[in-house]
Amino acid sequence: MTEADTLMPLPATAREWADTPAAVSRALSHLAAPVRDLAAVLTARGIGRLLLAGSGDSLSVGLMATPAFAAYAGIPCQAVQAFELARYGHPDLGARTAVAVISSSGRPSPAHDALARAQDSGALVIGICDRACTPFLAPPVWGLCPGASKDGMPTQSTTAALAVLILLALEWGEARRRPIATEVRRQMAAMPAVLESILRSDAAIHALGATLATRRHLHIVGAGPNTGAARCIADLLTAAAGLAALSHAVEEFHHALRLQALTPADLVLVLAPPGARAADHLADTATAARARGAAVAVLGGTDFPVPDLAEPMTPLPLLTQGQTLALAAGDAAARAGRFRTIAGTGAAP
Repeated sequence: MTEADTLMPLPATAREWADTPAAVSRALSHLAAPVRDLAAVLTARGIGRLLLAGSGDSLSVGLMATPAFAAYAGIPCQAVQAFELARYGHPDLGARTAVAVISSSGRPSPAHDALARAQDSGALVIGICDRACTPFLAPPVWGLCPGASKDGMPTQSTTAALAVLILLALEWGEARRRPIATEVRRQMAAMPAVLESILRSDAAIHALGATLATRRHLHIVGAGPNTGAARCIADLLTAAAGLAALSHAVEEFHHALRLQALTPADLVLVLAPPGARAADHLADTATAARARGAAVAVLGGTDFPVPDLAEPMTPLPLLTQGQTLALAAGDAAARAGRFRTIAGTGAAP
């Protein structure tokens, strides 16, 4: 069996990863008017709460997007697991709540059940899906189709969905007459170019990714919106190369005494964009991990820089760096004949 025959093959992943800036640009362009219309409806209906439901990388998208709705729209927002929402519901389901269910593939899954549960509750239901002719895009659901590709592991589909949700947060804030900084708008407009620059400067991350198989554990640590980015990157590292990757909110990493369990065989990957509110705690984490003898890398730091952006925007470039890291680790595993032996099913991932 060749790599091309595996589940979520690396060649397809690499193609989609390289096309991410263009995919984000396309999504922001063709969904600009639908997102603006949706923001107007959310405002007119007096929607006062948003739930973002998904599984896997779609749940991570919700976690990454949540702070943007608080910061820009002034709307309480919570990311919920799609299966949990379908089985257990949520006390805020109802006419004054919007529920966005995210599923790139749109295939039968607990996300379908979450969509039905949300519709039955009387909530305003939004579907975010990359495939036409699915319930996520069929009225009365407010369907948003970023149009990303997902034949490999989730890369551009995750990033495009996140960009669309941040755009919705901005539009909703403007519809609610909140003072959205012009600079934030400019940052979103420039995001495809930012992501392109991240892809062009990926040599150091590729070099790091090629070494990850030698590590016992990988700890991915983030804060704020990048707690979700840490989760997404950890999942990709496991999916791409079978690595023991664990994600942590920065304070939980310390509170659970993870530092005491570190060894020189471990790597701590800290997500620390410029200007993060938790910058001091993230820096302390890197210092403490080094003191325990673990290897440390800081995405957003000197060796792996990202532009200075509003913090709710920073998961976009950091996620792109993490995807690069996972792709490099997967390439190394495939060349060594390790892990990449899961046969494809023929079904859309």
